[in-house]
Amino acid sequence: MDDTLREDQKLTARAVLAREGRGFAEEIGLGRTNNPASLFGLLVAAFVVAPRGESGAAARAAHEVTNRWHTATDLAAASEQDVAKELGAAVEGSERGDRGDDDDSASTAAATLVALASSLAATWDGDLRTLRDEAGQDPARERALLTDLPGVDDGVADVFFREVQALWDEVSPFADARALRAAAALGLGECPEDLARYGDQPEKIGRLAGALARIDVEGSHDEVRAASA
Repeated sequence: MDDTLREDQKLTARAVLAREGRGFAEEIGLGRTNNPASLFGLLVAAFVVAPRGESGAAARAAHEVTNRWHTATDLAAASEQDVAKELGAAVEGSERGDRGDDDDSASTAAATLVALASSLAATWDGDLRTLRDEAGQDPARERALLTDLPGVDDGVADVFFREVQALWDEVSPFADARALRAAAALGLGECPEDLARYGDQPEKIGRLAGALARIDVEGSHDEVRAASA
């Protein structure tokens, strides 16, 4: 950690990581490697998580989809009804298949996910590394190409960048709005560069940002403050 940090900031950052330090990718069973399947899994997880935050239900939904369909080609060939069942059972907390077909939200998300996978397979051969190469490893261009895909808005791109920065170091330091909101509330800083003071390696920044985003969703700021006191 940066020597200029106050002791209370260091203690708070340690409390954040102690409470929520397991990365979201690890939580849902994704390997963090720069290969087509892992990168696609991160994008799918970002799509599921962005509207809901890192809740338990969102984590279950992301796990169900990425555990069954490992690549863009796999998901592009999937039945929208099957995808809706996986999403619906996880998000609604029901038994698999009970409500998936009847849940409008899950059905809409499933159709968008299949369209996203189909577009990624057709445009980039299912490999986000190709998109990265086309963008010249320029984060602004990477974002533009990502948001051309169905269902990928800036919120989804933000979560993807937060998680992928350990692999795509040109993105780092990066933190999404939820992470920065929690960081400000806990006195850790107000921008990604502030978070980099707690660990200058992209993996460490991503882990801290992910932990902060979960704290924002849970509203567990007081628990973190108590743990760091």
